[in-house]
This record gives sequence, structure tokens and C-alpha cells, in this order.
Amino acid sequence: MRKDYSTLPRPSGVDELPEAWTESENSHQFTVTLLAFSWALLPVGFMVLMAVFDRYEQHRLTLAAVALTMLVLAFISGVRQRKSALLEPRVQLATATLASTAVLLALLFLLDLSSYWWVVYGLVFGSVAMMYVSLSYLASCNTPAVHLLWDVSVPIPNEALEGWRVVNGRWVNGVIATKRMEQGPVLTLYGLVEGEATLLCLEQLAPVGASPPPHAIDLDFSTFASLSVARSAEE
Repeated sequence: MRKDYSTLPRPSGVDELPEAWTESENSHQFTVTLLAFSWALLPVGFMVLMAVFDRYEQHRLTLAAVALTMLVLAFISGVRQRKSALLEPRVQLATATLASTAVLLALLFLLDLSSYWWVVYGLVFGSVAMMYVSLSYLASCNTPAVHLLWDVSVPIPNEALEGWRVVNGRWVNGVIATKRMEQGPVLTLYGLVEGEATLLCLEQLAPVGASPPPHAIDLDFSTFASLSVARSAEE
């Protein structure tokens, strides 16, 4: 998983935005995620040995539970760095695999069906592959967010969000609207508190070279910028 993007070029179209919109610094760090994922592979490796050799059979499910817990923690540390992560199909598939594994593991423990350990082991091994694909993609999505100052008393102009799914009509410290572009990235408009300032931010879940230009996002950047500038002028 890539973790250093300091030398990457600016995304196309950033300079086309109205002056009120500015580029956010990329603060995403996947070093901790990479470290947690590597440690989670240790018990997974022991699971491979237990699957090959018929020893310590009574600890098979316990070891699977430890491995699954560490995998989930690593997965959460990566997913929480992206507002749009749970809307990405790769992440959704990895989430479903991990959840299915946890449910089945709990059933085997509760019903004392340790003889079906191989089913859980197969799901854990599959979860590792799904996690790698999803986290690797999230780490490659290095398009920086853009933001502008926003007064919390100003309603969100829904008419400026064509084709978007509006979650909140007013500014909130969280997701405001989302959009999944056809054969393109997932977009999220969200509120953020930075010191004493309240910001309106746009995140594109895409690599910097694959981010769409502003006119293709169906978000009226000028309308948002004018509302932000007008409020600042009144103050």
C-alpha cells in the first residue's frame, strides 16, 4: 500500500475552481494501517500452519478469532481516513466478507461446531485478499480535498447539487451529500471544524490522475463560493 504522495502532481481542474475554494493538505497516513495489517498477518500465518498440521486443534477457532479481530482493527484504521470509503464497492465487499466471517465464527463458538473450522479459515484467508485490494485502492486515492469557509447558518443550496444524494440540508460536522459517478469516483461533500473555522469540504475518492474535472462533478462551485464570499462580506 502506497503511503507517500508528496511528489505527486496537482489534480487536473483544481486551478479552475473559484477563488474561495482552496486545496486541503493531504493528511491521510496509511503507515499505521500498514503496520496493523502486517501484524494481523502473523496469526493468519499460524492459521495456515494449523490448517496444514493436525496439532493444537482445540485452539483453531480461538486463533481465528484473534486473527479476525486484528484484521478488523487494521481495516477500520484505513477506512476511517476516507469519508467516502463505505460507498466504494471494494470496501463494501471487504466489509461484507469480514462481517460474514465474524457471524459464522460466533455461531461455531456458540453451537460448539469446531469441526467446521475450515469454513471460517477459508473466509479469513479470503478476507485478507479482499482487505488488501480495498485498502490498497484507498491508499492510492490521493486526490486532495478542496474546501471553503462556510457559515453554519447558511443553508446548503440543494439546487447546486445536481444528481447528488443530499443527506443534510444544512451544514453539519459530517457528511452533507454524496454522489457515485458512473464508472468514476465516489464524491462526498462534508462539513469540518478546523480550529474556530467551519469548512465545507469536497472529497473525491480517486487517484490524482483519474479525478474528473470540476465541470463533470455536477456541483455548482460558483454558487457555493458566492454564498461563502457574501457571508464573509457581511461580517
